[in-house]
Amino acid sequence: MPRRLCVITIFLFSSILGFSQNPIQDSIAPQKTRSVPAPPIDSTFVTYNHFSFDSIFLTGNKVIDTLDFHALSHEILERSNMVYSTLSNTGLAHKPMKFSYLKSTGFDMGLPAFSKYLQSERDLVSYQSVLPYSEIRYVMTSGDKEQHLNFRFGRQFSRRLFISFAINSDYSPGVFRNNKSENNHVWINALYITENQRYGATAYFFRNKLEMQENGGIVNDESYTSHSETDNSVITTNLTDATTWVKTTGAGLDHYFNLLPRTTQVKIEEETPPLLGDSISVDSLLFVRDSIADTTAIRYETKRRKFTLGRICHQFSFQRNKLIYNESSPSVAFYQPFDTLFNTAKTTDSTIVQSFRNTLKWSSLGYQKYNDDIPFYLYAGLTHGFYNVRRYDYLEAETIPIRNYQQLSVNGGVIVNLFKSTRITGQAELVTLGYQIGDFDIKGQWKQFVGTSTRNWGFATFDVEVKRQSANWFEESYSSNHFRWENEFKAATYLYFNLKYNYKDYGIGVRQTSIANYIYFGTDARPAQHDGMFSIREAYLSFYQKLWRFEMEGYACVQKASDEEVVHLPLFMGRLKVAYSQPMFRKAATLQPSLTVQYFTKYRADAYMPATRTFHLQNEVEIGNFPFIDLALSIKVKKANIYVVYSNMFLLTGNYDAFIAPHYPMRSSKFFIGVNWRLFN
Repeated sequence: MPRRLCVITIFLFSSILGFSQNPIQDSIAPQKTRSVPAPPIDSTFVTYNHFSFDSIFLTGNKVIDTLDFHALSHEILERSNMVYSTLSNTGLAHKPMKFSYLKSTGFDMGLPAFSKYLQSERDLVSYQSVLPYSEIRYVMTSGDKEQHLNFRFGRQFSRRLFISFAINSDYSPGVFRNNKSENNHVWINALYITENQRYGATAYFFRNKLEMQENGGIVNDESYTSHSETDNSVITTNLTDATTWVKTTGAGLDHYFNLLPRTTQVKIEEETPPLLGDSISVDSLLFVRDSIADTTAIRYETKRRKFTLGRICHQFSFQRNKLIYNESSPSVAFYQPFDTLFNTAKTTDSTIVQSFRNTLKWSSLGYQKYNDDIPFYLYAGLTHGFYNVRRYDYLEAETIPIRNYQQLSVNGGVIVNLFKSTRITGQAELVTLGYQIGDFDIKGQWKQFVGTSTRNWGFATFDVEVKRQSANWFEESYSSNHFRWENEFKAATYLYFNLKYNYKDYGIGVRQTSIANYIYFGTDARPAQHDGMFSIREAYLSFYQKLWRFEMEGYACVQKASDEEVVHLPLFMGRLKVAYSQPMFRKAATLQPSLTVQYFTKYRADAYMPATRTFHLQNEVEIGNFPFIDLALSIKVKKANIYVVYSNMFLLTGNYDAFIAPHYPMRSSKFFIGVNWRLFN
């Protein structure tokens, strides 16, 4: 016992001595290097942001979706809670069944009928990852050799340089005659910000090539609904040799420069009395005594600025759209109700549209990044655009310039966050000179958070927009082998309201759009204008819910137009997906069966005109009141998702009233086999 007590006493004494001589406790002794393990880094955590620098600094980086629930959405139109009218095959023209206007203020470079399959600067992203990030998606069908291949890559090439790119190829021969689609796109962007973050630049390039066969729909709907012919490839179609090519190319640069540096040198004056030593003489001491009050030391300390003068931003963009429509039999009955043909032997319509835009703006942003919580943000700028339109001239037998356009617009915006619960956003644009002068767009949003930081009850948003929109170049003037028009339309006016409440992953809202002098495509497939005003009212809801191993996601919408002669909409449409996840092999893999249902009520859906690449009104055919059901089974092993999908399984009931557009049946039942694999190396 005394020996044990002695050992304990010596241990405690040595511990006290060791503690008293710990360098951390002594400010004079140098601190020893301590090998403390750093917190582990998740190399699979990948974030991204969109092209604009404003999106980088105003909103937080977004995280890639790695849920099994969304891994098997190989069709682009299926990746959003929306129902589209399409043309019997993937990759072809499409139109949302919910009312929307996609035109932006100013010269229109958009192609609404192919918008989801065309990549532009708005769709480009920049990946940020500790390790190089790659994603490969491949899908094939069991019978008709349909294939989809998508590859995305992003990595940090240096401390401040990020490069990302994507390559996509979609090929689908279709099951109906002359219904093939072959779509390809590639994009690349680079993001660089200097070490002091005073200057940043991002550049991009994209190219889309869509090659689509056009069959104009089947001649007799009953030949499909009766299912008297099981081989859809022998069903007669309106067109047998028509083809559309859409090629878009774009490049651009966005860069900024902060007007003031991030830090500043602050001068600090301190009194420093002289040191008195044995070697100082009496005379020197008297001199020091007389001048000691004036003896000071000046040093400079680097501090971050409390405010900046904002930044100057410049954006340049170039885009070239090439639209080609060819066919060897332009005299078929499908086109007889329209204009007299220029060339009865062959159609060689082509249109080339080019744009050059420069935007110079000032914004109050500085060096700090915000996650949708910036206290105050203000910007103002000028945009100048030069545009050129060329068309194929049948008399000259070549593509010639038709018209040049120039446009100057002013724009600005503001964001104000109040009391950490209210966010007010506003932006406006006005065309001041040149083409479409007087057009404007004013948007505002009130976002109100409900509850406290500990008890969040969601948020409500109220959006309002007032817009004046002149007819675009295509609606004003067009000439082709089948269609020719010259129009002088009044400018249309839009008044838009949207009230929405979100709680967690639930959303419910109402929306109204009032339009005066609406420009649309009538039953003759030509632009027309509705005199007067009418409204479209809509109520909608969306949700995502995970309960134990079940997941559900859905969207539903009820909409009604006050004048159904100019806008045809389904009264109700909805989409619902239900999935169940089952861990397997000691949670090394996850098996997930899922069911997706899409439905819309009967209505007179817009018809599609291949020669002009537009949807237009028709009053003869109603489609809808048919459920489109897809059954899927996926398994996730580490970072790979492998899945099998059986599409449009409701056809197994023998009901073939499955049209997704007038005279265009929904895609046939088939198996899809796919893999989505994320790589980190």
